[in-house]
Amino acid sequence: MPTPFNLVVCASGGGGNLQAIIDKQDELAVSITLLIADRHCGAIDRAQQQGIAVCQLDKSADLAQQLLHAIPEDTDLIVLAGFMPIVPRAVCELWHRKIINTHPSLLPHYGGKGMYGEKVQQAVMRAQEKYAGCTVHYVDSGIDTGEIILQKAIDVDYSLTPWELGGLVFKEENKLLVDAIQLLKLKASKAAEIQCN
Repeated sequence: MPTPFNLVVCASGGGGNLQAIIDKQDELAVSITLLIADRHCGAIDRAQQQGIAVCQLDKSADLAQQLLHAIPEDTDLIVLAGFMPIVPRAVCELWHRKIINTHPSLLPHYGGKGMYGEKVQQAVMRAQEKYAGCTVHYVDSGIDTGEIILQKAIDVDYSLTPWELGGLVFKEENKLLVDAIQLLKLKASKAAEIQCN
């Protein structure tokens, strides 16, 4: 029997990215072992409905210590799925190339501090870009600066509002996140095979 591929998902919002993973969990052959949330949010409700363990962080306590304590040792991948806090350097270093994030732009464009949600699509449309899109990338100690894993571009439809464009990008982001998890699981499996031989 294959070794399970264990995911920890971190979220701050409604849990749309989390739901995309839940919906493909069997197909991906992954196990979501824990949801970490920095506030009470819809993602917690989604996790509880699926019997996924939940850890809600205490905003008054040290974020790095809480994350280091909460993340199980047998975790294969940590997925930031709309998680707003910046992951502390100590966590990034311990879990190097094991933390991924989604971002609603074609990084390195429209990333960094303050660039999230509808703000990204407003900036894309203000700049009259031909393409919008999304990125899945590794997390490092910067903001949206980690190595890019996958990207998906879509044409910008200027008859839409930034909110509506964001909705289209979010649909693609959910698909891209699932593809990235599948890709990283495959890479981990191949690396394990090489070590065994």
